[in-house]
Amino acid sequence: MRVAVTGAAGRLGQVLVPALAAAEDIQSVTAIDRRPVAAAAARTIPLQSDLADLGAEHLAGHDSLIHLAFQLMGGQGGSRRRDRDWVRAQNVELSRHVFQAAAAAGVSQIVFLSSAAVYGPWPDSPRPLTERSPARPRFPYAEDKVATEQALLAVAEQYPDLTTCIFRPPAIVGPHAHPLLRRVARSRVYPGGVEVPVQILWEDDAADAVVRAVTRQAEGIFNLGAEPVWSMRRMALHRRRWGIPVPPGLIRALHPLAWRLTRHAGDPGWVQGLDGALHMDCSSAREQLGWTPRVSTPECLERLRR
Repeated sequence: MRVAVTGAAGRLGQVLVPALAAAEDIQSVTAIDRRPVAAAAARTIPLQSDLADLGAEHLAGHDSLIHLAFQLMGGQGGSRRRDRDWVRAQNVELSRHVFQAAAAAGVSQIVFLSSAAVYGPWPDSPRPLTERSPARPRFPYAEDKVATEQALLAVAEQYPDLTTCIFRPPAIVGPHAHPLLRRVARSRVYPGGVEVPVQILWEDDAADAVVRAVTRQAEGIFNLGAEPVWSMRRMALHRRRWGIPVPPGLIRALHPLAWRLTRHAGDPGWVQGLDGALHMDCSSAREQLGWTPRVSTPECLERLRR
């Protein structure tokens, strides 16, 4: 089995590519990124290319394409991270181009790393959310994830032999995670008066789910998340005597300023979900992929704080 990965030099890509290369059923991994792929593992073939230049000829002979490339919290966009049209083109239109190239090359499976953000979250979000829960994006990043899911499914309609697999993980944490996510997970600060459940996921568990989907040539949509599901307050206070509650209104007021000053703050839309529950039912991944997260929520926090 030959596998190609876009965004291979990205945060999850650095974890996933070695995991794929170590899988017995995978003969080679083509690691695609505009940046050099660091410390290429055995059976890994680096391909430095912009997605816009990626064609069917680059993907011919591959069995699966895993699409990770996406603009997260501004990514490498610099000042363009605030240009909504540019970000959407980078996320949705380039993804559509990659999907079309893969399908034209005869790739039999496309795996897309979407996000739990497609569900909202909203104050009236179901608990738990299943893969059948409606997508109700609440901010631009989530809107782009929904649009990219739809683009993938539209390509699949044109190619009946193409299998599609979509993952919807929450915030992925670990040594390679975005610095903002690591800071939030380590912090004693939490939104005061907010007790809605949220989920996180350790990066190795996310990679494990993708490897299982590829080796099984799985099809469908799968929620991913660590257990148990805690509030941000409980996360901040885990094994601590004190924390710092901050009014959510103050966070919403200050975050746009931080977004103007640094890309590490993330799109202001991210804080809109502070009042919404994000609690997913992950039974489909357990039943169809044999996947169970090895790292629990408290262990995620303890590992990050070490």
